[in-house]
Amino acid sequence: MRLSDLQYLMHQLGPATPEIVTIVQDDIDSWQVEFDEGVSLQVGWQEKPPRMLMTCSIGQPEVAARERVYASLLSANFLLTGTTNLKLALSQPDEDVLLIGEYELSQVSVAALQDHLSIFLQSAARFSTIVADAGEEPLQSLDRLSVNLHEQRA
Repeated sequence: MRLSDLQYLMHQLGPATPEIVTIVQDDIDSWQVEFDEGVSLQVGWQEKPPRMLMTCSIGQPEVAARERVYASLLSANFLLTGTTNLKLALSQPDEDVLLIGEYELSQVSVAALQDHLSIFLQSAARFSTIVADAGEEPLQSLDRLSVNLHEQRA
């Protein structure tokens, strides 16, 4: 896949996906995609190695729960190493928790891109529960999430 392939797919994505409200091209290689549920993510191109990147904010933990939530997210990052193409990060200066996905599109088709978007958004929803469930022990949320991610890959 090349940047020109992704550019072509991004132009086709909006009309082919009714849940998408807007797609705004920020630069030659990056787009903001907003869905009808208010979810927004960024799609970008990385040249070396060639791949598509998706980034989505999944929230901010409450101040009182930050230490526990961040510890759980660090554990999740460790568990994801080598098993999936997802990573967790912290934005600066806003301190939003970000989910980042790296994808190589083996098929250059709108359907393949839609599949990657769908799986990424499902993962973002699951990880957001760790950030949002400050009252629950985050490690319990992480255990449930690990089971869900393994089931998703199967």
